[in-house]
Amino acid sequence: FQHPYEDKYLYLHNKKFGWNILIQGGTDEDENVMVSAIRELIEETGYNDIKSIVKLDFEMDNVYYASHKKENRYAVIKTFYIELNSLKQIEHEDDADVMFDTYENLYELFGPSFRHHYYLLGIAIGKEKFEVNEDNSKLGNLELINQIVKYREDDKKPVKN
Repeated sequence: FQHPYEDKYLYLHNKKFGWNILIQGGTDEDENVMVSAIRELIEETGYNDIKSIVKLDFEMDNVYYASHKKENRYAVIKTFYIELNSLKQIEHEDDADVMFDTYENLYELFGPSFRHHYYLLGIAIGKEKFEVNEDNSKLGNLELINQIVKYREDDKKPVKN
């Protein structure tokens, strides 16, 4: 999510856990993924004056422990890049502080646990490249995400191990 007037990008500072992260969330049953991205933006930040939304060309399969839910999870993460027209806000969840900073500063702000958020944003804004070697041994800068990152050409292509 790009700031409408400055070269800064939106992140959330989770008050309970101290995390700095990009907006994330799940898709409700029978909900279009683009609609869920917009819904999550509004729920978590209150921003609803959207200039553009673009679905990025890759997905990330992730198995992780969600400490805030105290459970193991599997997620197929679809990513979007959203630009705002303005900073108009409506009432929203208050679990996190809505913050903006430069791409360069986000590297440290996200820390090792959420460094993949930095690289996802970098790909969206053209600062990082998404590369997969023939043997899948290295995924460019994305090796920090985890070893189960998969590239897919479209939503219907099954994941192959």
